[in-house]
Amino acid sequence: PGRGSGVGLPGCGIMMDDDEKPKAKKDTQKLDTLDDSGNFMQTRLRGAVHEKGFWHRYVHIWLLDMPNAAVMMQQRAASKKTFGGMWNCCTGHVLEGEPSLLNAQKAIEEDFKVSYAESDFHFVFSCKDVAHTGGLTLKQMVDVYVLALEKPPRIAALAIDREEATGVKYVTLEQLEGIYREQPSDYVIVSNPEYSSRLFRSLHKIVNEYYQTLPQEDSDDERHNKKANQLLDTITDDGVLVEAGFRGEVHRQSVWHRAVHIWMLDLASGNVLLQQRSERKKSFGGQWNCSSGHVKMGEPCRPAAIKSIGDDLGLTLFEPDDFEFLFQANNVTDTGHGHSLRQVVDVFCVTVPSPTSYHQAPPLDGLQLAAGEVDAVRYIAIDELEAKWREGKAVNPEFVIPDNGDEYGQRLFFYLRQKMRKQGIAPQLTAS
Repeated sequence: PGRGSGVGLPGCGIMMDDDEKPKAKKDTQKLDTLDDSGNFMQTRLRGAVHEKGFWHRYVHIWLLDMPNAAVMMQQRAASKKTFGGMWNCCTGHVLEGEPSLLNAQKAIEEDFKVSYAESDFHFVFSCKDVAHTGGLTLKQMVDVYVLALEKPPRIAALAIDREEATGVKYVTLEQLEGIYREQPSDYVIVSNPEYSSRLFRSLHKIVNEYYQTLPQEDSDDERHNKKANQLLDTITDDGVLVEAGFRGEVHRQSVWHRAVHIWMLDLASGNVLLQQRSERKKSFGGQWNCSSGHVKMGEPCRPAAIKSIGDDLGLTLFEPDDFEFLFQANNVTDTGHGHSLRQVVDVFCVTVPSPTSYHQAPPLDGLQLAAGEVDAVRYIAIDELEAKWREGKAVNPEFVIPDNGDEYGQRLFFYLRQKMRKQGIAPQLTAS
């Protein structure tokens, strides 16, 4: 499957249903009408096609987040004439004499304000569907496409037109299969049983083929059920430690759990070390952050911190006493995949030069970056990093910044500057 990268403003826009843009204009669009066997009959105005129940051509486009095996769904505005308030994939009519692929591309452009190449759209099957909604009987010959993306649009980046839609979310393939089994009233369910059977077979095939292309050392081994099956202590909203949960489920259900952050500060320059998470990472791929890690069930936080920076960067000379606990924070961070990570984070700091470990800041080219975990490293000045945190995630999407990062940032930068003052050195404005 392809790994499309959009051209334009990724993630901007929302489902603009082609029933009312405006309705008078849409009703005068020309559609090809078909007989029961799918043969062309004649061209008619769209309004008449709907009112008289003629067969016509239609497209469904399932935007597939391949790394997370999830599809994007959009909730139509309650005021919509057809399927108001219901969840569905991206859809569109096929206009007179046009190929369905062209109209699939148009639908995505209108919904998301982003263009994708023809090769990113995978035609998977066609089927007939009869739907009853808004007093109309819609008879459609549906061409189904999958837009399979390695870097899908982030939910947080979408600009929702409330007159067209009221929500966007990703649902896993497992959740989508449950929706088709249970058929809740707020979802558009294609009644033809052939549709769901062929759809899920196609989606799973594309995801499985994508997983096969991942390097074996990819440490986001959710596909091997290694990390997904790690047990984490979970925490209630009141901060009470309760039963353990599997990491995959803890993430998907946005359950509070424990984590560590490790900030390495170079006292000679006032710079901190950042690492760029691997593009293959399931959460925050390609984004810059400090070293971080989960605290497993029953594990103390300091050993988790020591292991994280050692595994990520090969920084194994630090002694346990080098890891200074700074503070604890409750972080909520949008993953961009329909859920948020809710973590109780113990924040540590290690400093260089140190008489017991590193006598100077480790050179970047001397670090041992964990394959599948870290793609790059850099030093950044305290002031520069703080400015990016203050501007926020919307301005600096390449940085991992908690949604409630104001308190975290204030405490972090206070402690980092305090350490610099103790050394009698003012933080620099730019990284060396």
